[in-house]
This record gives sequence, C-alpha cells and structure tokens, in this order.
Amino acid sequence: MTSTSEPQTAPVAFQVGVFALVQHQGTYLIVRHHKPMLPGGSQSLPGLLLEVPAGNNIIEMHLRRALLSQVGIAVSDLRLVGSHAGRGVQSGNGDARLNLIFGTQYCSGILNPQPDKLASAEWLPSHEFGEYSGSPEWLQSAIREFETVTLTPGSRPPGTPKTSFFRRRQG
Repeated sequence: MTSTSEPQTAPVAFQVGVFALVQHQGTYLIVRHHKPMLPGGSQSLPGLLLEVPAGNNIIEMHLRRALLSQVGIAVSDLRLVGSHAGRGVQSGNGDARLNLIFGTQYCSGILNPQPDKLASAEWLPSHEFGEYSGSPEWLQSAIREFETVTLTPGSRPPGTPKTSFFRRRQG
C-alpha cells in the first residue's frame, strides 16, 4: 500500500457562483463586470465564483466580503431568492455552473465600484426590470421572488387580512 502526502487534484466538474440582489428605496444594484459572470447581457449582480475549499466559512460571509470589496456597501440578512444552472463556464475550469442569488437590503456604505473588479455599478428603479424590459429572465424572476418574500406588513394591499393561526374567526 502506497500513500502520498500530496493532495489529489481532480478536475472541477462545476462551479458555484453567488450573487447579491441588493434593494434600496425601490431600486436595485446592477453592476457590469469586466467579463460577463451571469448569462443574458451586460446587466449583472455583484458577487463571486467560489474558489474555496469546503468548510471555509459560509457562502453568505464570502458574499458580504465581495460586496464590501467590489462596491463598498454593507447589507442586511441574505435570503436565497433564485438559482439557475448553466453549461460551459467562461474560465474553462468546469463543465457547468450553479448560480445562487441572495436577496438583501442595503444597510450602509457609499456606492464606490472598484475599477479593478467592476466596469460600473448603479442603482436602477425596479420598474426597469419588467417583462418587456429586455433584462434576463433569471433577474426578473429573482426580483419577483425577493419582492414576494420581503413584503412588509405596511405595504400589504388594503383590505388584505394578515394571516394568523391564533386569530379568532369573525362571523
């Protein structure tokens, strides 16, 4: 029996990308990477491709660090609002990529895209991502999901009852 102390390096079968859908006062943060990281054109979200060994922190911590280093902002809780898989990744280091999109609210910081990491960054109104806007379907879907799960009680349409397991029946 022979044993080697060198780690075995197997080819990567897939990559994982994590991206943040950041909302602030009815707008969403859209960035343009130097090389496209998400399918569907130049519109993208801040994020990164994970290239860390398993067990080194949680995905959300890596995403928070990426937001600080790419655009200089901090965000609130991260909720998974979308995912999609694609074949053939740009770097050639994998056969496919799983992209995870986390929705969140802006907390603090001044939008300051770092030129070595991004070509541009801007806040765009949510109405610019509608069905006929030309924005990618994955982005429209993530925004719809984020707005569904973050509907605050104050923004509930009038006459819509708040559901509760402990509310008495009226009748």
